[in-house]
Amino acid sequence: MWTTEKEIKQALEKQWDKGIFLASLLNQNTLFPFKLKLSKPTHKDITDNFNLVRKWVEQLANIDFIQIEWKSISHRIQGEQKMPNAIFIQDLTTLLKVLKKEKVYQQFLTIIQQTESEQPILLNWLEKYPFKALSVAFEWQKILSVVAWIKLHLNPHIYLRQVDIPKIHTKFIEQHRAILTELFDVVLPENAINQAFSGVNNFIARYGFLEKNLSVRFRNLDKERSIFPNILQSDVTLDVESFAKLNPDIQRIIIVENETTYLSLPEVENTWAIWGAGYGWQALAQAKWLNQCEIFYWGDLDTHGFAILDRLRKHFPHTLSFLMDQKTLLNYPDFWSKESKPKTESLTRLTEDELQLYLALQHHQFGQNVRLEQEFIPFSVVKSAIEKMINGKNREKK
Repeated sequence: MWTTEKEIKQALEKQWDKGIFLASLLNQNTLFPFKLKLSKPTHKDITDNFNLVRKWVEQLANIDFIQIEWKSISHRIQGEQKMPNAIFIQDLTTLLKVLKKEKVYQQFLTIIQQTESEQPILLNWLEKYPFKALSVAFEWQKILSVVAWIKLHLNPHIYLRQVDIPKIHTKFIEQHRAILTELFDVVLPENAINQAFSGVNNFIARYGFLEKNLSVRFRNLDKERSIFPNILQSDVTLDVESFAKLNPDIQRIIIVENETTYLSLPEVENTWAIWGAGYGWQALAQAKWLNQCEIFYWGDLDTHGFAILDRLRKHFPHTLSFLMDQKTLLNYPDFWSKESKPKTESLTRLTEDELQLYLALQHHQFGQNVRLEQEFIPFSVVKSAIEKMINGKNREKK
């Protein structure tokens, strides 16, 4: 139908959400008068519904925040008619009033002023992402202080807890890692960014802070062997550096994500189990001796499980998965639960079967956000799968 006042406001909200009006404060683009799309009556409408058309024209003319461009048309029945041809918002002040954005506008002006004064290098970022800055408007001054600090302390090689900035505590930096990551990437030289690490979870390593000591927890699944001479304990936790130096005479590794599963794995000759929680694969990758071992990974049957497998193969491409197939998933529908935030990115290190199942889960082929957590798979099935996996590997060697 024809454009209404409600639709005009909705269209303005949509344009506002694109950030173009706030960005124009930085890029000097001339947006006003701002033209809006106008759905208007046709000649046939004037013929068939002249009274409705006249009422619509009156309603449009009574909208006080728009400017109307009029056009005279000749109609064979109604004669000369003055009709709306285009509509405009005259200026930014009018727009802000209509959308009730005056306060937000003032906040963004303050952000611009602070940034121009302290970190003008960030103005281009501000133009691209005005709403990211507005989401932390009340903290922007502190964020700029953190940016100023990191520029003076490249690759600081201290713990976050040791960062000393007036009126800013460590938790503030931790809570704002996402936006600080983006800003640090803009202001820091290449040699102050460790490109081997990316994403918010690798904030510490990417910008040269010290990490707390990471640890690896592992179990010996072979009762005939001991992890260390004269030590019978089968469940051991070591710091990453010590684990990397072990170089044991062990044939295979089984990695699982769930602690209960890790503790309940059956006895397997010449095998260690690693609990995959509590450290990133970059840390585990320091143990170069793992490249000489057979590595088997078993994660939850959901998109996150496949994403973890994909990342593990970045460091250990020979890793094989087990119990992460469609047959296993379909065998236990009574134990399915819902994955809260499924992964959406493309994974490049999965086998063809793994990738097809990952995509099926992504596209809800079996139901909305289906997942099967590994602890629900019967112990007998786990034991059988491990035996089959090992026997298959042994046959390959023969």
